[in-house]
Amino acid sequence: MRQKPIQHALGGLLLGMVAALVPLLSRRVLARIANAVGWLAFHVARRERRVALTNLDIAFGPSKSPEEKRRIACSAFQTSVRSTLGLFWAPRLNREILNEMAEFDAEGLRRIEECRARGKGIILLTMHYCDWEFHGLATALQGFPMTVVAQPARNPHATRIVERLRASTGNRIIPRRSAVTKLFKALKRGENIALLIDQNAPPRRGGVWLDFFGKPVFGYSVAAGLALRTGAAIMPCFVHPLPDGRMRVVYGPEVPCTRTGDDDADIQVISQECLRYCENVIRRQPEYWLWFYQRWKFRPTTDQGDFPFYSRCIEELLSPRMQADADSQGSGIPEKAAPQA
Repeated sequence: MRQKPIQHALGGLLLGMVAALVPLLSRRVLARIANAVGWLAFHVARRERRVALTNLDIAFGPSKSPEEKRRIACSAFQTSVRSTLGLFWAPRLNREILNEMAEFDAEGLRRIEECRARGKGIILLTMHYCDWEFHGLATALQGFPMTVVAQPARNPHATRIVERLRASTGNRIIPRRSAVTKLFKALKRGENIALLIDQNAPPRRGGVWLDFFGKPVFGYSVAAGLALRTGAAIMPCFVHPLPDGRMRVVYGPEVPCTRTGDDDADIQVISQECLRYCENVIRRQPEYWLWFYQRWKFRPTTDQGDFPFYSRCIEELLSPRMQADADSQGSGIPEKAAPQA
């Protein structure tokens, strides 16, 4: 009975050591370490590698060679490690260093200022692309702090460390319990919230079927629902790598939220437009997205057809037992993944 608390304490101690040591490194050294660890993970994690290559087959078919797909998949592992290690580097980040590391698109800043002037809050949409942890830190440091829902790690010590790092530049981290209500209230106060929309929605938790690279995914409708209820602007925002190793932070253009009187249809259209924007970003530089994520985990049919090997019919997951498990997992909104320890 005492084993798990001891394991958690040791895991928290290890993660605390990482959090203390990483800021001592330069970003260049950190990137080299991340690339090496990501390369190793690509070659060791066989199932995740298979998922990544399968997803790339779905997205690009024969338009990319097997060698290109392996390169993209390996880069996805490296990107994930770079973003995670970059979060632990957060204590070093300030306005001066931010200006050295990144440039902000002037037109995007003008867009976000216009949206903020309306006083109805902004829903900042992002995904696991490039250095997504840096994006959250940088946006807050630039003067646009956000309310972010964070999924707690199994280890409470790890949760405290990660949440402290994510909040280090001014973001507010909230638990997933009653998260939609808290996000709604934040928007009504004219504040900003951030949502990751490239994850699967749990069955019967507000999801809608959307098209992603020509194949159905069960995606989130939270952004569209909140926008229609509050009048908040939906603003996609991402960081893009620059040739000199820096990053470019881009906001917008704003996703149109047109009301027709049919809320269900409007939510479907808006949610699809949000995901389409993400798909277009990924298509331009696919090596910076999280291809080893099981994006087509749910399928709408019992016949597997050309869905990936890991997919399951969504109806088969809706037995009372499975649904109880899904309900116990929380609010069903996209959350930042916390490193496990």
